[in-house]
Amino acid sequence: MQIFLDYIHEMYYYLLSMSDDDLDNFYINDESCRAKLFDAMKTDFNTYGPVSKQRVLEAIEFILSSGDVEQFWRAVVPHAVPLDDVEDKRGYLLSLYEYLAGRVPQPRDFGPDVQLVNAIGPDGIDVRL
Repeated sequence: MQIFLDYIHEMYYYLLSMSDDDLDNFYINDESCRAKLFDAMKTDFNTYGPVSKQRVLEAIEFILSSGDVEQFWRAVVPHAVPLDDVEDKRGYLLSLYEYLAGRVPQPRDFGPDVQLVNAIGPDGIDVRL
C-alpha cells in the first residue's frame, strides 16, 4: 500500500497565502484560528476528486495509527510557515480528520508493506471544478 503524506500539505493554501502580519496574528492552538484554518482546508478538500480525498484521509489515518505522530509531523503542518507548535498533535489530527471526513477515524493496521510516497504523483491532485 502506498501512503501519500504530501497530500496533506496541499490543503494549507490558507496559511501559505497569508501576509506576515496575518501570520503574526494566527495562533494554531487558538480555537477560532484553527476553525478558520479547518474551514479553508475543508473548502480545498471538497474540490478534490475521490482519489485525492482518499489519499489525504489515508495519510492522516496512517499517521494516527503509527503510534508516533511526532515522527511524521513534518508532513502535517507546513514548516515553511512560522507557526506556534501544535500543543496536542494527535488531537489536532483527529479533529482535522473528523472535520474533513465527517466521522471519527477507526484504528487501522496498515501492515508492514507500506510505502511512503513523498510526492503528489505524476498527475497531481485530481480536482473537480
